[in-house]
Amino acid sequence: MVEHSDSPPRLSFPCSYPVKVMVRAEPNVRTHVDAIMERHAGPIDLSTVSERSSAQRHFLGITYVIHARSEAQIAELFEALKRCPQVLLVL
Repeated sequence: MVEHSDSPPRLSFPCSYPVKVMVRAEPNVRTHVDAIMERHAGPIDLSTVSERSSAQRHFLGITYVIHARSEAQIAELFEALKRCPQVLLVL
């Protein structure tokens, strides 16, 4: 008998993994978030990073593409980003 799972397929590591971070638009916030990303994901290829400001420029969306090695690495990265006071959301 074949069992079917309703859970989504797992990632195959290593892989490219997009991480979107929503932050308050404050001075030096990008530098701080970049440092967290590099601490957990290694050197960041800045050509793969994009930014988008909110209409009133109070918030900033930053999308990184990292070279993920494991689910644990991604979980640790997300936890570190969530501890940053300027970070509002991590996707």
